[in-house]
Amino acid sequence: MKISFLTSGHFPFDDRIYYHLAKSLSANGHKVEIVSSKTTIIDSSEGISINCFEGDNLSKKNKRDLFYERLVQFFPEIIICAEPLPVLAATRYRRKNHTRVNVIYDITEWYPSTKNLSLYQPFFRWIIFVKLFVFNLFASSFVDAFIFGEWYKSRPYRLIFPSKPYAFISYYPDLTYIRSIEPSMIREKLKLIYSGKISKDKGFGNFIKVVTGLSDVHKDLRIDIRVIGWYESDKDQIECEPLFNNTGKNISFSVTGRKNFYDYIDQIKEADIFLDLRKQDFENHHSLPIKLFYYAALGRPVIFTDLKSIRMDVEIEKFGFLVKPDRTDTIIELISGYLQNRELYLEHCRNALTLAEEKYNWQKLNPDFLRFIDSFSPR
Repeated sequence: MKISFLTSGHFPFDDRIYYHLAKSLSANGHKVEIVSSKTTIIDSSEGISINCFEGDNLSKKNKRDLFYERLVQFFPEIIICAEPLPVLAATRYRRKNHTRVNVIYDITEWYPSTKNLSLYQPFFRWIIFVKLFVFNLFASSFVDAFIFGEWYKSRPYRLIFPSKPYAFISYYPDLTYIRSIEPSMIREKLKLIYSGKISKDKGFGNFIKVVTGLSDVHKDLRIDIRVIGWYESDKDQIECEPLFNNTGKNISFSVTGRKNFYDYIDQIKEADIFLDLRKQDFENHHSLPIKLFYYAALGRPVIFTDLKSIRMDVEIEKFGFLVKPDRTDTIIELISGYLQNRELYLEHCRNALTLAEEKYNWQKLNPDFLRFIDSFSPR
């Protein structure tokens, strides 16, 4: 079959879209194209066509029209959309070409999200929320099926559209891309990673407090920090940039921006412990962090904000701890415990790797995904 992926919020080489869903379909004989409105890349590699356009500054109508044009050129039988706007383009394509095309909505983000609403003044946010929520439901009414990345995000769609078929396909990584290395943490040196959006909401302030406190408690400990991140607003930069300068002398930073998939895995694989101390708000509580499964596949302990989504889906107690993100002293004690008790540290490393190999990996999900897509074959 010919299968199109449409996204207005992700780059074409997104790990889920390209490296998992699209590559799986291509490897099983389907002809695949990815269309993103985030870049102008036009390419073809590994049996997957990339046919993108830069649409961030376009109106919704113009963006929808460009998605539609690419569909007409490719003429797919299945269209997998990552956001509601591409769903409308896919629906238009199906209607105008008088053909049986199945449109599937891959739900991995809340819509509208905090990011969508942050562009507006607080007074208007409820109005915008209702407008975008209705828009999303309107688009969802046209799809033939859903793919859900996690349970909490599926609830409103399963409630409002109970008759539409769906599949749960989580964010587990393909282990063929990941090579774990032997744990090397020693008491005199600690390597930590911060990755993602640099903001207080995502926990950068909490992260820096922990690192600073850790350097005060362990004055002979050398702490190497690699930040793989970016600012999405001037406000984030104003709030977070000074934090780099307020840490101890035994702390060193290396800072890089966004990385492609392979470089990101290569950059994070040497970390000793992974910290993620994002806020405990509604959206974070009900969003399962994708990075958590990559950290497990690298065979490292994690210390994460205590989120409902993690408690529901991850055996976190076997390879790490859930914490209140602002309980700096508690988090420092947990890291100190790893430094002082190497057996506990190595046990959590082994458990993480075992869970990744036996449960949290794409090889377990891939057959279910392929069966679900094949169920929409026109034959």
